[in-house]
Amino acid sequence: MSIELEFIKKIDKLIPRPEIALEVLKTANESECSIPALSKIIKQDPSLMANMLKLANSAYFGHMQEINSITDIIVRLGIDTVKMLAITSASVGVLNSPQQAYNLEPGFLWKHSYACAMLSSIIGKWAKYTAVSTLYTSALLHDVGKIILNRPLQIESMNRGEELDPKSSILELEQFLLHTNHAKVGAVLLKEWGLPADIVSPVESHHNLKACGNSLNNQIVYLANYLTESMGIKASTPDSYFFTVEEDFSANKDLPNIPSFKENMESIIYEFYEKFNDTSTLQFS
Repeated sequence: MSIELEFIKKIDKLIPRPEIALEVLKTANESECSIPALSKIIKQDPSLMANMLKLANSAYFGHMQEINSITDIIVRLGIDTVKMLAITSASVGVLNSPQQAYNLEPGFLWKHSYACAMLSSIIGKWAKYTAVSTLYTSALLHDVGKIILNRPLQIESMNRGEELDPKSSILELEQFLLHTNHAKVGAVLLKEWGLPADIVSPVESHHNLKACGNSLNNQIVYLANYLTESMGIKASTPDSYFFTVEEDFSANKDLPNIPSFKENMESIIYEFYEKFNDTSTLQFS
């Protein structure tokens, strides 16, 4: 058994498998997806349904007219949006939890993950990437491995703190203490959940541009994670976020060349800020 599998073998006690959301993703991917069947699945979980409706009426997902039912979401916003709403609604609870080993207070991991998902989908749209919900799901779950490694990393840090280099990156720290990292562990978890390779791969490579290869979805999630980190989106309020696109992007040569990104940076970041600031303060069930 790999070390990553060792870390996730009892994970259901920490991160319950989001059965309904995964069933929604699976059903929505079927070639002849039935709207009544999809609605019935979602309605099995009242909390999931309530969160989906709240998100559906937000600035990012929202429509000109108020959306009052799951059928409205499916018909008016489309299957791709349903998948994004379902995985977001199912993830918010666990991603809101504090991760002390990573110095993340309650809600910080959620804000960063949600920001990364939103920015990935906006970059993907400008790059004319068709599977936006795949990008969004990968980016939303890219740091799920931190939840798994939080407690083991705390324990090992306390036991071996004198050996640590304070200048180490979080990946170097994880590797030194746990012999793996949150990207690898998160990818193995999502694979165990049955998610497809095009969702799992960006999770594993979101800190490693070489590992992204020529995969556009890998590169977009990598870039979105880098940019949201650069904006300081671990802070508690949108007023704390700051980012100068031109300076930051030109200073780092190790960033992927995403179609339509450089020439549209200002528009992409403006669209992101506008939508994120509206939705990041939503309260969920």
